[in-house]
Amino acid sequence: MFAAASAPATVANVGPGFDVFGFALEGPCDHVQVRRVSTPGVRLVGAVDPTLPRVVTKNVATAVALRMLRAVNARFGVEVTLTKGLPLGSGLGSSSASAVAATVAMHRLLGERFTDDELLDFARFGEKVACGAAHADNVAPALFGGFTLVRGGSPVEIIRIDVPKNWRVVVVHPHLELPTKKARAALPLSVALRTMTANVANAASLIAALYKKDLALFGRALMGDAIVTPVRKRLIPGCDVAMRAAIQAGAAGVSISGAGPSIFALTDSDAHAKLVARRIAAVWRRHGIKTDVFVSRIGARGALQRR
Repeated sequence: MFAAASAPATVANVGPGFDVFGFALEGPCDHVQVRRVSTPGVRLVGAVDPTLPRVVTKNVATAVALRMLRAVNARFGVEVTLTKGLPLGSGLGSSSASAVAATVAMHRLLGERFTDDELLDFARFGEKVACGAAHADNVAPALFGGFTLVRGGSPVEIIRIDVPKNWRVVVVHPHLELPTKKARAALPLSVALRTMTANVANAASLIAALYKKDLALFGRALMGDAIVTPVRKRLIPGCDVAMRAAIQAGAAGVSISGAGPSIFALTDSDAHAKLVARRIAAVWRRHGIKTDVFVSRIGARGALQRR
């Protein structure tokens, strides 16, 4: 008996929405297959990226599977096959995709007995294994799809917001690696009150822009982050120049995807997105850095196949 699931790449933080906003992307996914076996416990099988841990409690997918087996007091075990479609340390929610794919695959194997809140908790546990923090801004859209807002509480509340169908995002991933732990460690421990006020205003404006279907306002609010983006830009060679290239090409707004080093820009059509992508990629190419480019609608389907 076996089950499988795929989980998409995601863009998280979304400018001023640190650890709060996120959306799913079309295209790249992580895939997890789980097979029931008689021997208790969890085992990682198949070819695995050599940089990923094989220890069950340290690998995101197997750690999630083990936690879910224990939650139902299972007397059997599972073999986990993880196929990575997302680059590591890319800012595209690589660890979240693995955690969510494992969560949904195990949910199916175990008879779909868990609630959405419980599934979110399992996926967040996987994220904590990966980077030390159980934040949900990547796992929520990877799990449920769409554009999501993470409101704190117990349980954590996830609010899904519709995005105009013609809005497009281009994500450019330079072949640089920026571990999430390093990117989080660089953040300030405190900020000035006026800076926090400005960020709250921009985060609120970003959500207002979604309801008003105002791409220009969304872009302005996106670029209003005065806390996280300015710090993380310094960790990504060529980031400032690449962002300027996106705006010069007519993007409505541009920011860092998750912890970076990927950046994303917003447009109103596929054709415009492809133009912006070429201009961004050209910046890194001049410095001998290869890139991957993804163009997607904002808020694709999640692992649970929700629209």
